[in-house]
Amino acid sequence: MIVQIYSLTTVDDVHACSNAGVDHVGVAAGNQDLPASISNEEARTLFEATSDRMRTVALTVETDVDEILDYAEAVDPDILHLCPDVDALTVEQIREINEALPKSMDVMRALDVVDGAVDIAEQLDSVTDWFLLDTATDAVEGIGASGETHDWSISRRIVEATETPVILAGGLSPENVTEAVEAVDPAGVDSYTHTSAGERRKDPEKVRAFTEAARAGSE
Repeated sequence: MIVQIYSLTTVDDVHACSNAGVDHVGVAAGNQDLPASISNEEARTLFEATSDRMRTVALTVETDVDEILDYAEAVDPDILHLCPDVDALTVEQIREINEALPKSMDVMRALDVVDGAVDIAEQLDSVTDWFLLDTATDAVEGIGASGETHDWSISRRIVEATETPVILAGGLSPENVTEAVEAVDPAGVDSYTHTSAGERRKDPEKVRAFTEAARAGSE
């Protein structure tokens, strides 16, 4: 069970995630006016502090292909997380982005889990390396950072209908992640809101509890 934690802002956050056994660490780089946003330079500093077994993830809500590729080059994550609304990037644009990136860099596409999400996932199945199944909110640009769960039965249908590994997000916490894993059977789970201590810091104990509960659900 892959555990992914967003949004880190300090090296201490990285160390807390490493000590808890977290696999993926994510940032909102590029000063995109998003919660816990940091600069590209800060993101690279955090990435340099990760252990060898950890993978780095960087989120963008940009919709212009060239700007997305410039962002990927500047931040250089292991996984580029495309987070604009689902109708903001076409299948062909995502294919273009994936083919233009270094072979070592994956693409993760965020999906808002609502009616119709299964059809969208099936259309994107051949052009992305990961799905991040999340809950959108009008309070934040793009898909995610709502702190709210969604209909896990739809997420389960996406897992069953596609070959792309799914990371389940959206309001997951140490208290509900075991149930979520059992309901959806994803490749991994993600947390931002409910493992944070305020907007810009992670809570090491919540991160550890989340990681343990996620893996308990997969056993």
